[in-house]
Amino acid sequence: MNQFNKNPYYIYMSIALLYVVVKIIFVSAGYLYPGAIIHGVIPAVPTLLSGILSLKERGNNKGQVIWHKINIIFPLLILVFTPVFMYFKMGSDKWLTEGRLPVMILYFAFAITQLIISLILPGKKGNKQ
Repeated sequence: MNQFNKNPYYIYMSIALLYVVVKIIFVSAGYLYPGAIIHGVIPAVPTLLSGILSLKERGNNKGQVIWHKINIIFPLLILVFTPVFMYFKMGSDKWLTEGRLPVMILYFAFAITQLIISLILPGKKGNKQ
């Protein structure tokens, strides 16, 4: 397999790490409380693990593409559950205040980018590489 087919997986995994980096930056700037870093780890770990496992899956010569499909599901879950979690965690009066709106916008941008990357990744093992 040439390196071009691996690059989208590396980008997908790099974006997964950005979920935590964004929270660390906002906590360091004083916009969020330190416990918010854990909330950045929640989407980062599954997307990073699915990216690693799908990269390994592409390296094997098996016909399975289960992790590729899971790469599509995780960003969709982030898009759905991030605003719901923020609303119930912070309350209806301040769920988009005090630095939370920029975090939500960045999370949406990361999730949409990951979704696009996972949709353009080759889904079948039989593709020419």
